[in-house]
Amino acid sequence: SITDAYYHMSNYLEEGDGSVSGDPVVDSWKQADPANENDLEKYQKIWRASKDASVLHKFDPSGAWSKVNSSLNGHQIRVRRLRNLMYAASGMAASLFIILGLAFYTQLFSVSESAISMGTTNGSRSEVVLPDGSVVKLNAGSSLQYHFDKIHKVRKVNFSGEGFFEVSKNTQPFVVETADGLQVKVLGTKFNLNTYPEDQIVHTTLVEGKVELSMNGAGKLVLAPGQMASFDKGSKTLKYGEGDVTHQIGWMQNKLYMDNMSLSEVCTKLERWYDVNISLSDKKLGEKIHYTGVLKEESVTDVLSALSQLSSITYQLRGNNILISEK
Repeated sequence: SITDAYYHMSNYLEEGDGSVSGDPVVDSWKQADPANENDLEKYQKIWRASKDASVLHKFDPSGAWSKVNSSLNGHQIRVRRLRNLMYAASGMAASLFIILGLAFYTQLFSVSESAISMGTTNGSRSEVVLPDGSVVKLNAGSSLQYHFDKIHKVRKVNFSGEGFFEVSKNTQPFVVETADGLQVKVLGTKFNLNTYPEDQIVHTTLVEGKVELSMNGAGKLVLAPGQMASFDKGSKTLKYGEGDVTHQIGWMQNKLYMDNMSLSEVCTKLERWYDVNISLSDKKLGEKIHYTGVLKEESVTDVLSALSQLSSITYQLRGNNILISEK
């Protein structure tokens, strides 16, 4: 456990300069990754410096925590992790608390590295290159937060909206998590993820490689290229989906593929794409009219004009507000 590892580390540093370890736990950790030996040298320097500090002779846990907490202001992830470690390791030597505090202050035990956040508003799209080289194309109204979990060696992304992921090949897993708890695990692949908060269904479409989808209580699914999966937020069911992959990623070419798509769903997409507010004079109209075909238009008025020719609807445009009525 983390507590046992820190216990061995504290004994190792307390017993001498570390020229000969003799501790199998520390030796195994050093050999696991070349970078660990460099980190150990940093820990030794901090330990030697901390032993010269008078605070070691009069250790005040509450005061030490206050100092560490104030130094880490704005880094909630690291603060929470440090607090949890303090509670779990309440029986450790006072010196260990000092080195933990100093280590977190210098980011030696940082839970995350290369953190990045990105978002798009309605009416805009963007492309972001993550620190690991992966590329994510963001559709309108989408956001992501990326960080590298140094402890578990995992690249993690918290995602909302719709995006096309081109994940760089790496031995370290790449995990995308949605607000509803759905996880998409990959190593190197290309896939589309549609998980807007207001939508009932989450859609995952695999273009290249392999992904594993999992959800507590809903089991797991593995997708091969050309396959799709859907997750129902309400019933918590995860299953294989049907459809055309090209249609699912058509938004990147500004194409709207409609496979018996209801007017309500069309309006939702148009609101995101063009940053407008669309209202229906009769809510029943949204499910009464369906469309099949593909649209590629430059403006929302062009799209609405095309839809009015395909069905018995008319629209009124007032700034960013649109009212759709039946003819």
